[in-house]
Amino acid sequence: MISFADLISAIRHRIRLVLLVGGVVFLAIAALGFTRPRAYTATSSILVDLTERDPVSANSANGSDNSSVLESVIGTQQDIIRSDAVLSDVVQRSPQFQSAALGDTPTERNQNGLTMLRRDLAISSEKGSNVIRLSLTAKSPEAAAKTLNLIVDTFLTKQVTLRSGNARGNAKWYDARTRDVRDRLEAAQSRLSDFQRQHGIVGMNRMDVEADRVRNLSTELVAAQAAAAVAQSKSGSTAQPEVAQSTIVQDLQRESGLQAGKVAELSKTLGPNHPDMLAANAQLSALRGQLASARSVQAQALTAASSAAGRRESSIRADLAAQQTRMLALSGVQDQLNVLQRDVDAARATYDTVRQRYNEATLQSEVSQANASRLDRAVPPTLPSKPNLILWIIAAIVMGAGAGLAAAIGQEMLAPRLRTPSGTASALDLDVIADMTDIKSGTTGWRAPRKEAMA
Repeated sequence: MISFADLISAIRHRIRLVLLVGGVVFLAIAALGFTRPRAYTATSSILVDLTERDPVSANSANGSDNSSVLESVIGTQQDIIRSDAVLSDVVQRSPQFQSAALGDTPTERNQNGLTMLRRDLAISSEKGSNVIRLSLTAKSPEAAAKTLNLIVDTFLTKQVTLRSGNARGNAKWYDARTRDVRDRLEAAQSRLSDFQRQHGIVGMNRMDVEADRVRNLSTELVAAQAAAAVAQSKSGSTAQPEVAQSTIVQDLQRESGLQAGKVAELSKTLGPNHPDMLAANAQLSALRGQLASARSVQAQALTAASSAAGRRESSIRADLAAQQTRMLALSGVQDQLNVLQRDVDAARATYDTVRQRYNEATLQSEVSQANASRLDRAVPPTLPSKPNLILWIIAAIVMGAGAGLAAAIGQEMLAPRLRTPSGTASALDLDVIADMTDIKSGTTGWRAPRKEAMA
């Protein structure tokens, strides 16, 4: 086995072979790399705005830090970019995919171009980031940049089209549903109005009104009963205070008193048969008769008031009984009225919801802005991505050096030489007692003469 020192010495003495073989291998690999077909990769980035709020509804999804939501949104956008809706439009608009080399018919060219575009297009995104990175490989830098920019432009346009297109379809559907629910609402309102008109009901809280009326009639009945009892106790009696407090009775009492005093005064000077005395007594008798008549009239008035109070009590009692009967009759009607009112409320709530959704969908159909934006435009790359010339040169250097060293080692193994004292001792199994190498020679390196050891 060749020792390391002998190997180093052999490489030094066979450096021409190492450089020759290594140079040939390096040039061959470098030439192969430079002659391979060139491919250029253009890059661009898209920012997906996850914090955007829907311009119409406050219930729209706003930005979320939830990683699953983020991945779902980013994955959806990537699928849209890869979809036929975007890439087919790019293929049809790009001249490089419409050449005759891709097919004889437009359909065949479009299909082949779509396959090539999907193969050369790479889409990626980092975890936790809402930036989508796109790269496209093509045979020329201008074609790569132009096609990639066309893909991004088409994606942004299609995104708006998809959003507004879905919204227009929703608006059309909600418009048709609006007419249906409006008809149902009008029918429910018509049934409610007919029912109220048929039963003479005004308003929805009719039972509350009727109950209030029953309470009022009950209160009036209690008051009427008390008044009737009081009036009954005073009926036909002339000794009641109301009789004495009558103005007519009081006037007649005062006149009677005055006339009685006059008679008493005349009786002191006149006899009972004196004309003036007779006249005074006659007038006093007349006044007392009028007083008795006035008291009788007032007593009759109390009797009449008692009868009126009794009639009022009977009338209120009858009204209360009729009202209670009406409430019993309206209890079943009120249930039907409540059912009809609930139908109207449900139809109105449905109509309001559908109408609101229709308005939202109509406004969304007019949205003209995508929820993604371009961060940078693709520019023609200056260096090809395939082949990677730097890697090819590094590989050529490594493989050339390896080939040169392998050639030197192989030749050394085929024609070994004694080059060092240690190698000589190992090869001959003898001790080296002297080194006759010309150590004063001024020639060193790969041009130095061959040195041999003596055992």
